[in-house]
Amino acid sequence: METLQYDNTHITVKALTIFKNVISHLEKREASPIALALAERLLPLFNNVSSEVRERSMLLFKDLMESVVWWRKGAMKTTVRRALIPLFFRMSDETESVAKVSAVVLLACAKFLKWKQLEQLTQTQRAETCITGEYLLKQKSSRVDGYLQQSLPYLEDAQANLRQKAIKFIALQPLEEDAHERICHLAAGTIEILRHHRQQPASQRTWLAALCCWP
Repeated sequence: METLQYDNTHITVKALTIFKNVISHLEKREASPIALALAERLLPLFNNVSSEVRERSMLLFKDLMESVVWWRKGAMKTTVRRALIPLFFRMSDETESVAKVSAVVLLACAKFLKWKQLEQLTQTQRAETCITGEYLLKQKSSRVDGYLQQSLPYLEDAQANLRQKAIKFIALQPLEEDAHERICHLAAGTIEILRHHRQQPASQRTWLAALCCWP
């Protein structure tokens, strides 16, 4: 697990391969503790610079969900919910195989959480429209806060379509009549910053960094 933090694509791919092979040979009782410990460490890899690492980490995450015994699923749900935003954004990945895998894994997450509406949306429209974003933003206010924070780094993603998707996703929040004033204010502020600093990358990065640290 420690090797997953190394900035070395070759090592990371090897580690992911080993995990996949190990999990596939274990019974659920044996695999569950590994799955619970490993799942959280995979989330940053969904945004790795290597498309191979992104794809493999997502597929392994799906395997981990399926390897958890039923009485440990509650412990896994928090991590699965944190995987929704990265998967939602990566469905617009410029690498087609990554985009397809993201859709498959997002559907698996919806089934794991038993969120029927998200499951239906993912199956019918590959979560590419604002409808899925609206669905996620209608969750509990505590979750919405986390989703919004998770979306901020995508405003500076190397892929233009992900940056665009982040802007659209964040823009949905002020349109909702949400009683959570802090979220509305953060979203509105982010959009205003983007509007005025679109041509000033350095300034934009500074402001976005400040937003990410919003108390």
